[in-house]
Amino acid sequence: MKAYLGSDIGKTRQENQDSIRAESFPDGVLALVCDGMGGMQNGSAASKIAVAAAEERFCAEYESGMPEEAVCELLRNCAADANQKVYQAAVRSQMRARMGTTLVGAFARDDTVCIVNVGDSRAYLLRAEGSLEQLTVDHTVVQLLYEQGTITAEERATHIRRNELIRAIGVSSRVLADTQTVTLSEGDRLLLCSDGLYSMVEEDRIAEMMRENPPEQLPELLIAEANEQGGRDNISVILLVR
Repeated sequence: MKAYLGSDIGKTRQENQDSIRAESFPDGVLALVCDGMGGMQNGSAASKIAVAAAEERFCAEYESGMPEEAVCELLRNCAADANQKVYQAAVRSQMRARMGTTLVGAFARDDTVCIVNVGDSRAYLLRAEGSLEQLTVDHTVVQLLYEQGTITAEERATHIRRNELIRAIGVSSRVLADTQTVTLSEGDRLLLCSDGLYSMVEEDRIAEMMRENPPEQLPELLIAEANEQGGRDNISVILLVR
């Protein structure tokens, strides 16, 4: 399993509030993407704290050959640790400012990947023979409205409340993280990204680029495409290839 990653400030932001990490293990790769929120300094700090806390917990407790159920539980604990660290940092700050970040993480081995997510950073899977599939469900107001039948799938992209999260790391003392396990086949490509990518680049275009370009070039190419389409947010990408 190989990881290729990149992150960019975009065209309009003054600071990159995204934090990403990829760590190799003897039998797999851990990948993490966090997209900070809560103002420039707070968002940047939150994502850095979260990605470091999640990586530290995983590295301390992962054992080679750990069953998928145990890996998912460990990833949930990583999200819980990240949440506590960010929440405590917010409480300690002089302004007691609200800090938060999204988190999407994956631990990929040869034939399986375990995924955790909180917020609206996403995991996508492109099968060697197939279409691009969004694996994670956004924890946003518009996703909730869509599930309730109030708005259509198409309206989610332009709805006035599309950026409002209903779950995030660090905004309260506890957080519920989603986890799942997906089977991988030879040639499959897993993409983790912040909303700075998919809010700028249509999913069909992301899939086309993932099919047509070498994996080592994809992070740079996807980031460039998002910037060409306006680059209204920070853009972070991690590609895992079996």
